[in-house]
Amino acid sequence: MNMMQPQDTRPQNLETPPSSQGSWVALLTVAITAFALVTSEFLPIGVINNISADLNVSVGTAGLVITLPGIMAALAAPLLPVLVKNLDRRYLLLALAATMVVANAVTAIAPNFEILLLSRFILGFAIGGFWATAIALSGRLAPAHLPIAKATATVMAGVTLATVLGVPIGTWLSNAYGWRTSFAITSIIGFFVVALGVKFIPNLKPESAIHFRDLPALLRINKARQGLIIILLIGLAHFSSYSYLTPFFKNSAGFDNTTISSLLLLFGIAGIFGNAFAGYSGNLNVRYTFAFVAICFAIVFFGFPLFAIHISGAFILTALWGFAFGAFPTTANIWMFLHAPHAVEKGMPLFVGFFQVMIATGALIGGYVVDHFNANILLYSVLSFIILAFISIFTLSRGLNNPKAELNPVSCKN
Repeated sequence: MNMMQPQDTRPQNLETPPSSQGSWVALLTVAITAFALVTSEFLPIGVINNISADLNVSVGTAGLVITLPGIMAALAAPLLPVLVKNLDRRYLLLALAATMVVANAVTAIAPNFEILLLSRFILGFAIGGFWATAIALSGRLAPAHLPIAKATATVMAGVTLATVLGVPIGTWLSNAYGWRTSFAITSIIGFFVVALGVKFIPNLKPESAIHFRDLPALLRINKARQGLIIILLIGLAHFSSYSYLTPFFKNSAGFDNTTISSLLLLFGIAGIFGNAFAGYSGNLNVRYTFAFVAICFAIVFFGFPLFAIHISGAFILTALWGFAFGAFPTTANIWMFLHAPHAVEKGMPLFVGFFQVMIATGALIGGYVVDHFNANILLYSVLSFIILAFISIFTLSRGLNNPKAELNPVSCKN
């Protein structure tokens, strides 16, 4: 990859390559695709009680509809970019969006739990392939000179909007018309997403084919490994507990469906601010940004069993949780772009797989604890992960600050 103005002393993340072939429309189209995918992935969180009752399985077993997509995504993320070799990533993104449409359609008509799990497994293929491709190419999709942190935050805004609109609206539709309706509508939205992609996503030929030997690219860089440890600990804590947020509100707090939908909506709205915060704060110091996010999570997990059983406490802590989660994935991606810029495109597939393993493992751990103990035990237990993450930030990564020199993190070669 080329160096861009190596004598420049401005912070690394203030520029993107001037020859970027992207545009705002292309970047926003991919963000909308992210919205549809994340809505599809996490919609069961809002309707897991409905799925459990309709298909006559326990809440913990119903949690497999979150675990299985994560497992498949973890496999697809590193393998798919290798298998497609030099295929234009534009066509790959479109094919993955179409796969999402089919998977959600099958979910909507699944006659039993086994077919439902199969459809969710297929969805995981689209999720893993999309994230392994889209995040690494966010700089090329963006208009020229847009900071890489802002380009990443824009794509990740689709994740935030999914929690703001997708999951709460899907929960409301599920309560009003049945959980299958939510997935049917998500499939229809996905069809329009594919149409947008056909029109606006530019050609994205990879600079070179990705090989299996390239996948551990991020693991070979010490700064990236330090970030992975922090990300793993925070991610396990969040995904173990978030997957069972609705059962907590229903069973522990005794809230009605309208209140739960409002809380999920608040979670997402707070996530918008968290995403924006990470895009700005990550420009200044990504390590301290992670430290602040860890503190927010610690307050949430400690306070939830005590205060979220009351309506006022639930709204305050849910908002803080949403803010922390909105900041978390954006901060994680910015860390890699800053500290391992030349390894991102080839290392991102394994990084996405790593992220999906966190989702799957977290949902599995959470399901076991909820089924055998209760949600309060789950929340207190994941607090230990946050404490370890905070210690790692100020020990393993002590003194690690944002680079001062600009390195071109995105290749614009075709």
